[in-house]
Amino acid sequence: MSSLATPVRPARALIALAAALLAAAPASASNPTESSASEALVPAKTEPSATLRGYLVEGEVLVFPASEQRLPAGWSIGVVGIDQAQSLVAPVRGQAELVRDEARVVGFATTRMAMGVGQFTLTGPDGKSFGLGELSVALYDGKWTVLANSGDLAGRPVFVLAAGEQGLIERGDDFALTGELVFAPQFAAELGLALGEQAPVGSITLLGSAMFDAARPVVRNAPAPAAGVIGPDVIVSTIGSSFGEYGAVGDIGAYAVTTVSCNVGDQEAIWIDSGVQPNRHPVIGTQLYRLKTVNGSTRFEQIGMSWLKHGFCAADAPSCTNLNPNGISNPTYIQNGSCDWLGLFATDTYGDGLNASQPGCGPRSEVQPWTGVYPFPYQLGAGQSGNAIYKRLQVDKNDLDPAQNAGATYWGEVVYICTDEPEANRYNNYSIRSTTVGAFSGGQYNLSFGSSTIPMKSALEQWATVDPGVTVRFVDVPGDGRLYLGTKVTSLGGGQYHYEYALFNMNSDRGAQGFSVPLQAGTVVSNIGFKDVNYHSNEPYSGTDWTSSFNPGNDVSWSTQTHAQNVNANALRWSTTYNYRFDSISAPQLGTVTITLFKPGTPTTVTIPAEVPGTGCGNFTYCNSSLTTNNCSPLMSATGSASATAASGFTISCNGIEGGKTGLFFFGQGQTSVAWAFGSTSTRCVTTPVQRMQSASTGGTAGQCDGSLSTDWNTWRAAHPTGLGSPYAQGQTFYAQTWFRDPQAVTGTNLSNALGFTLCP
Repeated sequence: MSSLATPVRPARALIALAAALLAAAPASASNPTESSASEALVPAKTEPSATLRGYLVEGEVLVFPASEQRLPAGWSIGVVGIDQAQSLVAPVRGQAELVRDEARVVGFATTRMAMGVGQFTLTGPDGKSFGLGELSVALYDGKWTVLANSGDLAGRPVFVLAAGEQGLIERGDDFALTGELVFAPQFAAELGLALGEQAPVGSITLLGSAMFDAARPVVRNAPAPAAGVIGPDVIVSTIGSSFGEYGAVGDIGAYAVTTVSCNVGDQEAIWIDSGVQPNRHPVIGTQLYRLKTVNGSTRFEQIGMSWLKHGFCAADAPSCTNLNPNGISNPTYIQNGSCDWLGLFATDTYGDGLNASQPGCGPRSEVQPWTGVYPFPYQLGAGQSGNAIYKRLQVDKNDLDPAQNAGATYWGEVVYICTDEPEANRYNNYSIRSTTVGAFSGGQYNLSFGSSTIPMKSALEQWATVDPGVTVRFVDVPGDGRLYLGTKVTSLGGGQYHYEYALFNMNSDRGAQGFSVPLQAGTVVSNIGFKDVNYHSNEPYSGTDWTSSFNPGNDVSWSTQTHAQNVNANALRWSTTYNYRFDSISAPQLGTVTITLFKPGTPTTVTIPAEVPGTGCGNFTYCNSSLTTNNCSPLMSATGSASATAASGFTISCNGIEGGKTGLFFFGQGQTSVAWAFGSTSTRCVTTPVQRMQSASTGGTAGQCDGSLSTDWNTWRAAHPTGLGSPYAQGQTFYAQTWFRDPQAVTGTNLSNALGFTLCP
C-alpha cells in the first residue's frame, strides 16, 4: 500500500464507513432458544445484573508510515521486512464479549487476535526491537485499550484509542468499533513521550456480529469484567514441607510433594471438575532437576517428572498476601464459598498423598499447556492405579547417588496449568525449592527440602542465579507459549571451550524438534552430547534420543522426527528441559541459535540470542545488571578482538548508564555472583583481585539513561603490561564490569552486567 497522501486521518472515514455498513445490514433476528441455551452454562456465582454477549469480530489494524508517526527521535513502529515509508494494513479476526448494563457498555474484551502480516515491531534508537504478534482489545477504566498478546510486550497495554477519534456504533446485534491508536500512557512515558506530544501511529477498525449458536450462546446475568487488567493469576506459593516416598521398582523411585496454590489476581480463579464443564480446573505437575559439575563445567538437567494431578474443590484458606506480583493495592484475602472458585489471595492445598493418588492423575499428553484445554475425564489411564511408581514423580537412583554425583545440588519444581488465566499471567505458574538427598532406604533415596519455596520461578531460571556464568534468555512462539534457553560456556584451558545449552519448554504446545548452533568456517567441535528426560506410565511419546550432526562451516545441530513422520516423536514438550553440549577450540561470541518447532504452524522456527563459537578469540556477556535509581539497565558490549600483543582494536563499551556521572571499567580473571553491598540490588560478577581502569564521565543528562563509557582495552593493556601482577598471554580469559556513580543507590554506586573475553595472540 502506498503511503498516505493527505493528513486527513483515516479513522474518521472508517467510522463513517462502519456506520454505513451497519445501517445497510438488517438487524440480527432473536433466537427463540436463547434463554434456555444460556441458562445451562451460567455459573452459580453470578450476581450483577448485566448482559454479556458473544461476537465474532473481524477488522484491521493500520500502521501509518514512519513520516506520520511523530515518535521521539530514533523510534519507529512497523513490520519486519516492510518498508516503513509505507502504511500497512493487518487483518485481525477473533471473538469478543461485550457487557451492557441498563445504560451503557460497561465491559468489552476480545480474544487474542493474530495479525495476518506478521509481527509488528517497535524499534528504539539503540536498535532494540519489541515485538507485537497478536493483540486483544478491552475496555479498561473507560478507555479502549489494545494489549499485546505475544512477543516482547505480551500482556502489556500498548495503545489506547485517541480521545475524540473513537466511535462505538451499535445496531441491533452488531457493532463497530473504530479509532486512532496512540501509545498507552505508561508505555508512552517509558518511551520519553509526553502525553501532550502524542500523535496517532495508526488506527483500528473492528466489526462484530453477535453469535447465537450452541457452542457460544448469549449468556445473561453474567458478571461484568473487572476494571483492572489482571484477571485470575494462580501461582505456586508453597512446595513441601517434605517429600512423600512411595517405593521403588528396579532403579526407579517414586515421590510426591505437597503443593499450595494462591490466586494473586484481581478476579476469582475457576476450579470446576464436574457438571457440564468439568475440564475447567488446574492440573499440577512435579519435576526434579540436578545441577552437576562434569570436567569443570556445570550441567543443569531434568532427572524426573510426574503425571498431572487434577485439581478439585478449591478449599479457600488464608492467606498469601505477602506475594503480590501484580502490585494490587492493599491485597486482601477474600474467600469464595464455592468449591468451583478460588478466591482472591486465597490458597488451596494438596498434600503429597493426594498428589500421589494414582486414580486422580492424568497424562501430560492430553493437555494443551498454553490454553489449559484438556478432555475430562481424561482418556489415558483414567481412574487407573498401578505399581508403586505408576504416574508418580519418577527418579532413577543413579541420578541421586552421592558417589556418582559428587557436589551435585537438586531442585524440586511444581507447575500449575490453568484454564482461565489471561496470557500475561501464564509465565509465573512455576515455583521451585532446593532439595537434599539423604539416606538410601527401601530401594530409593530419601529426599527433603533444604530451604523455603522460591515462588514464580522455574528451575532453569535458577541455574543463572546459582551459577554466575550462565545466561538465560527466552523467546515467545507467536500464538503459543514460551521457550527458555540457558547457556554456559566454560574455558577448559589449552584453548578449549565447553558449550552447554539447556532448552526449557515452559508452556509451548507446538514444542521443538530441532536445535541448531551456528559455526564459523574452520570451527571444529567434539564430544557432542544430548540429554532428555524419560516419560513413563504408558505416555505415548517415543524415548529415542535426538540425533546430532556436525556440518563444518555451517552448524552443529540436533533433531528428532518431524510431526509428519511421527506425532509421538521425542519432541521437547511442555514442562521439560533437554540438554545439548559440545567442546570447541573457538572462543565464544554472541550469536543466534535456531529452534525448529514440532507441531505444524507459522513460523516453523524461532531464534534466541546465545553464546556460540566465534571466529577465534571471542567475547560474551553474562550476569545481569540491576535497575538503577532512574530505572536504567546498563549493558556491556565489545567490538574487535582482545589481544595479548596488539596496541589497539578491542573496544569495550557500556550503554544505558546514568547520565552526568563518573564511571570506570574493572576486570579480573574469574566469575562470581555476590551482592555489591548489603541491601544493594547490584551484583559483582568479577572475582578479586581486580584491575581498575581509568575513570571518565558518562556524559548524557543527569536523571536520564543516556550515559555511556567506552575504551580500547588493547591500548590500555599496552600501556600497563603487567596489570593484575603478571604479563598478558594468548588464551587467557578476562571478565570485565562497569562501575558508576548512582548517588541515591545503596553505597551511592551501581554496576552493569559483565563481559568475558579471551586474548588472541
